[in-house]
Amino acid sequence: MGATTTREIAEFVRATSLANMPTAVVDYAKLLGLSHVGMNVAGTRMKVGKTVIGYVQSKGGHNEAGVFGAGFRAPVEYATIANANSAHATELEDDSFPETMYSCGHWPAVFALSEKYKLSGDRLLEALILGYEVAAQLGLAFDRGMKKGWASWAALGTIGNAVAASKLMDLDVDQTTAAISLAVSQSAGLLKQTGSGAHIIEAGFAGRNGICSAELASLGYVGQPDILEGTHGFGELWADTPTFDLDLGADYRIYHVGIKKYPCCFFKHRNMDGLLELIREHGLRWDDVESVDHGINVTHSQILKYDQPDSAEQARFSLSHATVACFFEKSVFLSSFSDEKAVDPRWQEARNKVSVTVHKDWPKGGVEAFDSPITVKMKDGRVFEKLVHDSPGEPANSRFGSKEVIAKFQKCLDFAALYSADEIKGIERQMLELDQVRDLTGLVETLTFPRRLNA
Repeated sequence: MGATTTREIAEFVRATSLANMPTAVVDYAKLLGLSHVGMNVAGTRMKVGKTVIGYVQSKGGHNEAGVFGAGFRAPVEYATIANANSAHATELEDDSFPETMYSCGHWPAVFALSEKYKLSGDRLLEALILGYEVAAQLGLAFDRGMKKGWASWAALGTIGNAVAASKLMDLDVDQTTAAISLAVSQSAGLLKQTGSGAHIIEAGFAGRNGICSAELASLGYVGQPDILEGTHGFGELWADTPTFDLDLGADYRIYHVGIKKYPCCFFKHRNMDGLLELIREHGLRWDDVESVDHGINVTHSQILKYDQPDSAEQARFSLSHATVACFFEKSVFLSSFSDEKAVDPRWQEARNKVSVTVHKDWPKGGVEAFDSPITVKMKDGRVFEKLVHDSPGEPANSRFGSKEVIAKFQKCLDFAALYSADEIKGIERQMLELDQVRDLTGLVETLTFPRRLNA
């Protein structure tokens, strides 16, 4: 459907059901859900995850939705903040490009509302896919916003969450239009926040604000019904784009989400995979390395901006830290990016061997914009080079299936060390059959109250 106004977006959302969506899209969304709950639970064991969980628990309130891995329930908005923050804390969130949208900002809101209203798995998936579709399609239409320094995943994710919440609450077209309008006034997020706690919790704000918008709309609260389009509309102010034509539902963007293999910025993944291949192929040892250089474009340099990180959050946006991790660690995963390793003198010294060459003449954009060269110079004069094209898990060329996602989920659950083997198998089975789950109570109960938490 070509949507050129805020209301036409609402009409599409109201008219579309899971039955209208291709089976491949629904099945892939279920894989993304399994990936998400794994990172959500893993993030509860990390410092920034624990901080926000403590903040949410201190607020009290109605026990409407579970905080996964934490053993308590909270109001839907607060449960969403905690769960989204925990998931994003791992930097394992799954992304789609070039709209630069992440799914970790969308799952927590639909889980929380589905639990509150006791909805089924197919209703959850329906809302999730539609909310992501609207956010991502706006990301494609408003791509100039990212170039100005706005964070599409946060701002447009807020709008997408309002759409998903409206669908779950069965709002009509007028109410959904109002929810979108109210969400626009709460849309925020800055690209500059990458590598900080603010970047992580933006996922939670997007969910909280989207739910708030839909709930206010259900009570009769309204905003300007043409808020996205025209003079002084969101599109013009945010992205210098007063008009748009969203091809909603023609090619569901959730099917283009890449599933992350490593817990760091997606822009580093192909470099890491390429470097690990060089290490394996040639038996490279760090002590024998003179230098390592990565070639990137300007866009990547604005995000991978920490040569010498001093925190886990900065390390996840440091190409030099990831390079050292590839040599130092047998398996590069969550423990590779920690506060301790960021400031460890051995890691700091090692990162001095790594350089990043920024090619200002290369096309701007994400991994689709350019091929990245890696050059490893050895102390004995040998030089190893590799030109890397695709990131692992990118749907266009190396889409992950159930085998890879289950492995990622298991590694996350192993890191969390909260659930029994039976609980893990139960979560896995229900997530992979989510559209068949008539009552989500058992699933969210297990995710919220793991037996080992109070053991």
